[in-house]
Amino acid sequence: MKTSIKTLFASALTAIILTSSAFTTIAKDKSPASKNAAVKFNKVVVTGNANVILIQGNTEGVNSYDEVQASSNSIQQKGYTLYINSTDKSTIYVHVKDLQRIDAAETATIKTRGSFDLAVLQIFLKDGAKANVNATIGSLYTEMSGKSDLKLSGSSTEHHLVRNDVSQLNQTDFVIAKL
Repeated sequence: MKTSIKTLFASALTAIILTSSAFTTIAKDKSPASKNAAVKFNKVVVTGNANVILIQGNTEGVNSYDEVQASSNSIQQKGYTLYINSTDKSTIYVHVKDLQRIDAAETATIKTRGSFDLAVLQIFLKDGAKANVNATIGSLYTEMSGKSDLKLSGSSTEHHLVRNDVSQLNQTDFVIAKL
């Protein structure tokens, strides 16, 4: 009799634990997959189909609200450079403190959220990469090749530009003190 009561109690306890863990898995809200930077970075290199949104703040880190597939996304940091590669159109949010360089290739898209305040910024766009940058910059250097597309808004003290005839540059909302 004691054995059957113990077995019944153990079975009931196991059933309760399994159902509670199943309900917490089902009810889990879609939270951002995040990665805080161990070392500060000031250069972002984006390739593939990634859609990167840059946000200036006091902390540095990376997060995404999309289902991040390990097989289709790669986010690595080497030194002061953050490398992002994606084969799908994942949106990845990158929080930066002092951004100095943006490098994008293939069909990558980079946008800034809010207005950035930077001493220097280098923007390199290749292939069909697109960037939309809103910033107040001391010194700006841009290099564009392929069918890249750059939209600038804000202002800069000086701007050095290297580009081909195919790339597109929109700076109607951008003020340059000295070319």
